[in-house]
Amino acid sequence: MGLISASVPMNIVPQFGSLRTPIRVGNPSGLSFLRKRNNGFVCFAVDDELRQKQQDLSTTATGLGSALEERPGNTDLFESTTEETQGNFRQDGEPGPIYNFLYPDKELLPDDKEMSIFDHLEELRQRIFVSVLAVGASILGCFAFSKELIMILEAPVKSQGVRFLQLAPGEFFFTTLKVSGYCGLLLGIPVILYEIIAFVLPGLTKAERRFLGPIVLGSSVLFYAGITFSYLVLTPAALNFFVTYAEGAVESLWSIDQYFEFVLVLMFSTGLSFQVIFSSWFYSSFL
Repeated sequence: MGLISASVPMNIVPQFGSLRTPIRVGNPSGLSFLRKRNNGFVCFAVDDELRQKQQDLSTTATGLGSALEERPGNTDLFESTTEETQGNFRQDGEPGPIYNFLYPDKELLPDDKEMSIFDHLEELRQRIFVSVLAVGASILGCFAFSKELIMILEAPVKSQGVRFLQLAPGEFFFTTLKVSGYCGLLLGIPVILYEIIAFVLPGLTKAERRFLGPIVLGSSVLFYAGITFSYLVLTPAALNFFVTYAEGAVESLWSIDQYFEFVLVLMFSTGLSFQVIFSSWFYSSFL
């Protein structure tokens, strides 16, 4: 606590004639007055804590005013909310394209029916089981005729004098399993496509169903066309190049496993590459 002295004229200070000793008067705010009658000086004792409190109150008031000035108005909140929801609703209150795609009207879904999440999972499980069963049956059927399939796949290079060897025990057996697996998957693709279409069809609108037929039919036809093109044109040309390139230098004795690995991968990759033709036509026609 510090003492601050100030000189005050005598005509301003009240007179206390009956008092001969200094009088100290205290107040709740911490400010005390010390008065002397003889010399006319008034001493003010000011509490430093009071000054600090006044400064804190002033700082708080200034910060509150700034916060009130920076507070966003209702108009700003409404504009931000409008920007977030404009993808779902247009300005006239009608649903937007995103909302219509996610929540179409029931009139647009002729085969729609209410199902719980567990019912959907059960249906999905059944369709996966049917697809796996169809592919498994196709693999078993192809395995029963595996030797005939191998003779068909060896035909492109048989006429050029290429001989096939079994370089490890059981190599031919595992090769027949591989050929049966590829051929079984090839025959089971229509069943897989049917199960996928049957699962998603109830959730498609009439306009979306118009695209489903061209997509499935065009994609399937091009895939099988690519496999046929690879077997009849691409694979014989590639194998003929390899045989001709090695002619006179080495004898063509090929591993049966590596040969079928090359032929099967080439055929399936060609079938997938034919999807580019369909994709280009689809995007240019419908999008």
